[in-house]
Amino acid sequence: MSGKGEALSDSSDSENEKKIKAKLRKEQKKSATKRKQADTAAPEAKRPAGNSRQQDGNKEEKLSIGKMKFVTVREFKNKIYVDIREHYEKDGELFPGRKGVSLPAEQWQNLKSLIDDIDEKIQQMC
Repeated sequence: MSGKGEALSDSSDSENEKKIKAKLRKEQKKSATKRKQADTAAPEAKRPAGNSRQQDGNKEEKLSIGKMKFVTVREFKNKIYVDIREHYEKDGELFPGRKGVSLPAEQWQNLKSLIDDIDEKIQQMC
């Protein structure tokens, strides 16, 4: 049933998403400031070269794809993953949920190669 309820839900979702995006930008600015401070610190205080994981607990950059769904590129056990996941908010913080998929870089490349086929199937169904 598409009507006023959906329109209200969509607008509140977009307002909530705007708040979350603003919060993410604020976190990213803090992260950038901390990185600048670490770069200007004494050499012995810097992270070892080649260590791509941040030691101070900063989160990876999240790219919004809409309605509390985000894409994150991350490293885990020396392998690169593209994580597409729903998130939820608790106590003013954003957390990854259980619903999502984490693709190794190779599977991500395979998915990208299928985009034209996927678009074609979508067009056939519309």
